[in-house]
Amino acid sequence: MVRFPIFKSLSVKEYGLYPGTNADRKGLEATFQPGLTLVLGANGLGKTTLVWIIYRLLSGPYDIPGLDTGGDLGTRRLKSTLLRGTRLKLFSNRVADYAQNAVAHLSFGLGKHSISVTRRLSDLSLLNFSVDNEELSSDEINSYQTKIAEMAGVWSFGDWILLLRHLTFYFEDRRELVWDATAQRQILRILFLPADSARNWTESERRVLELDSQTRNMGAVLRGRERRLKKIEKMEDSSIDVHEELKSLVELQEVSEQQRNDFDEQALEVDAERRKERLNFLKAEQDRENAFRALEKAKLMVLKEHFPSASETAAYLFAHLITESECLVCGNDVPEVASSLESRIVKSQCIVCGSSIQTLTSEDSVTTDLSDERLKINMQRLAKAERRVKDSGAQLRKAEAAYQEVQNSLHELDTTISRRRDRIESLLQRLPPEEAELHQQRKELSSLHQSLEVLKRELDSEREKFVKFISSVKDALLRSPKQIQENFEKYAQAFLVEECSLVWSQRGEKVGQLGPVIEFPVFEMDMTSASFHSPVRRSGPDQVSESQREFIDLAFRMALMAAADPEYGATLVIDAPESSLDAVFTHRAAEVLGRFASSEQDNRLLVTSNLSDGKFVPQLLAECGHDDLDDVGDRLIDLFEVAEPTAAVRSLIDEYKKARENAFAQSGHAK
Repeated sequence: MVRFPIFKSLSVKEYGLYPGTNADRKGLEATFQPGLTLVLGANGLGKTTLVWIIYRLLSGPYDIPGLDTGGDLGTRRLKSTLLRGTRLKLFSNRVADYAQNAVAHLSFGLGKHSISVTRRLSDLSLLNFSVDNEELSSDEINSYQTKIAEMAGVWSFGDWILLLRHLTFYFEDRRELVWDATAQRQILRILFLPADSARNWTESERRVLELDSQTRNMGAVLRGRERRLKKIEKMEDSSIDVHEELKSLVELQEVSEQQRNDFDEQALEVDAERRKERLNFLKAEQDRENAFRALEKAKLMVLKEHFPSASETAAYLFAHLITESECLVCGNDVPEVASSLESRIVKSQCIVCGSSIQTLTSEDSVTTDLSDERLKINMQRLAKAERRVKDSGAQLRKAEAAYQEVQNSLHELDTTISRRRDRIESLLQRLPPEEAELHQQRKELSSLHQSLEVLKRELDSEREKFVKFISSVKDALLRSPKQIQENFEKYAQAFLVEECSLVWSQRGEKVGQLGPVIEFPVFEMDMTSASFHSPVRRSGPDQVSESQREFIDLAFRMALMAAADPEYGATLVIDAPESSLDAVFTHRAAEVLGRFASSEQDNRLLVTSNLSDGKFVPQLLAECGHDDLDDVGDRLIDLFEVAEPTAAVRSLIDEYKKARENAFAQSGHAK
């Protein structure tokens, strides 16, 4: 039989969120007596964190991946795995010192056994673990998880986590069991089947799911290979035309490649010729420049001979005008005058008046004749250099044109070769493999077909075994429905005005994606409403109001726990249940929870709540038989006293104290 944890005491030491009262600063300490324990606080004081600390003391640094993300429980592996990253550092990341020295301790019962567990809050590692005052190993898996599963009456630690997540703790991200068929059948399996049968269910269902996945994966591979083989066989039918085109293109490509080699050699030749002509052209330009400078010098010599020695200034002025075409007297550019002066020099005329040089004295005639002769020679040299530059330039342009023509031909040929190469590659892709390779592919495909058939037969066999197993355990599950239904009506109808009942039914669902539907036993809910005076099946949570949804699901959980362990009872942890209630239903919700807390069983009810103007807290206290503050005593975990205050609490503490007094004052009149 399954046993639920019965909380006895809790302590949290050296954790920044709960330093303790101003008097002792010893952290948070609490004792859980049968009935209600109220955690009273405000936003930011750590109500939800405290609930998670208790949960992690029980589960350790392990959880079932994806349990809080929805999806079918039946299609996921229900095996506990180690937490990593931010989930493992949940508590250390909430305080400045990263909870280096923080420890938490929980004492709780499982059936007849008393258990004590202490963990570090920085990494959830196990420090101490004892059962019935006997200290056991702190090995997380081989000691703690194994022993807890054994004492709780479940076959695996994963099932222990399922019980905590879906029954003991009423988390915000919970599954709504009364409407979640896959989660419900897993909880019914754990609660009402012997541990061996619950294990056989899980393992048999897991084998079916794994074989189903393998069959689908192999089928996908097989279909992919069949498509490829059909494509190859189609390619084989058209391979004759492909071969002919490919042969023709390869021959053309060989010719083009040879042409390209020829063009490469030709390009080297014309490039060498181009370089040679460019060098000749540069040399001709240099010779022309030298001839020009020599002619300029000869002109100046003639000019010098035409002036007497005392006229150096005039000679300088004329020389500058001839060479630079600039008049140093007025500063103007006068190229026409410079040209006229040069003409006089060439014609052996006086540069100043234009008279013939022969009219000069006979003493200077010899020197003048020599200068004139030198001038004529340099003029001839310049003319010859000009012709060489012109001829060399023509040869260079011809060589450049020849080089560009070869480059254009190379570019055009490269484009043709590239396009033809792409076509050849495309044709090669269309060629079928060799006959031996094709035969091997057909052989492998046949083998894959056979393997798939074997896998299908194995899947059918395992599914048939699972169906027979489900049929065989239905009787065991059917022993409890009446008690569950009665418990549900006791809790639900205290909250709901409408008539509400659980109906034991069968729901067909597939296990995996292949094969037939399997009938699973499941509870469904019928309820009346303003529109329907007789009960109508409510198949989803969207068919009831939000407040109804919360407490219908809560009533179902309480009914399951009461039926599963009527001897020792259970603990129910609820975080801020008043958030979805309107004023009318607050009293009814308090009454429902009060019935669970005041049960003849040894139940514990741990409720967290904000201190507000609402009536939920005083009415819950009244329903649980606690009419004043003195009567509450150890049943109150007052976070205003033991938690690190927020800025809002520090500045408004007087208002919070007054609200607290009013809440307890109202509890005496709530009945």
